[in-house]
Amino acid sequence: MTDAELAILSIVAEGPIYGYDIQTLVVQRGLRAWTNIGISSMYYVLEKLERQGLVEGKGQEAEGSARRQYRVTSAGFGVLQTAVADLISTPREYANGFELGLVNMHVLRSSQIRTAFIAYRQELVSRLAQARERWRKLKEDKAPFSVDAMMSHHIAMLEAELDWIKVFIEQWEAQAPPDEPAAYSEPVDIPRMKQVVLPHDPDSPHRVPTRPLPQPSSYPPAPPAPASSKQTSFSTKTPPRLADSLNPPASEDVTQPLESADEIDPPDKGGE
Repeated sequence: MTDAELAILSIVAEGPIYGYDIQTLVVQRGLRAWTNIGISSMYYVLEKLERQGLVEGKGQEAEGSARRQYRVTSAGFGVLQTAVADLISTPREYANGFELGLVNMHVLRSSQIRTAFIAYRQELVSRLAQARERWRKLKEDKAPFSVDAMMSHHIAMLEAELDWIKVFIEQWEAQAPPDEPAAYSEPVDIPRMKQVVLPHDPDSPHRVPTRPLPQPSSYPPAPPAPASSKQTSFSTKTPPRLADSLNPPASEDVTQPLESADEIDPPDKGGE
């Protein structure tokens, strides 16, 4: 049984309760922080527990899980007793990965480790303040003694972790090696033949175009040149238009000079 299933089953075992009231108690008791119970996942867990016969719901299915009232069955109460007895009788390791980070912190620089520890301590202070405020509200609402015990243990663990990190930071600072400044190296004269020539380098062959680039066109474009006709043996002269022959241009003198008298043949004389 997962932590989310056990948390939901334990709330239902306190008495008949509706789905939306279960969600309210999950938020008030801070169970979402370590059980990952969301709204959709909570109803999924309820349906799963109901299929297993550990809880039973009353109400129409069409109304949704939020409007259904749930109560624990005898089988569900027996499963809950077994799970709770196992949890409070066996200490368990914290699966938060913090110890894995501690054993490998040598891969970081001193400044990185110092920054990480400060952030870890600030997060503990914030969580402790939130837990104390939540505990105060639960006491005002007269929560059951079991809920009070859960909050008391949670706050005690946060306080112990905060005390430990404060002492550990002091111990680590006493033996932490100083950060080594970045080593400065004089520039080395590398032969030109061994250098990497980048495309934007003046000596790069990629700067020489492999073919001439087209010249930019003028704007607006120049008018096209008149096409010259090529005379061939098959070329014929274009006949004049009829209108041009009937209406000659005004500049052209169409009056023909009359023949002179000398050019007129004299009349034939009889007898000559």
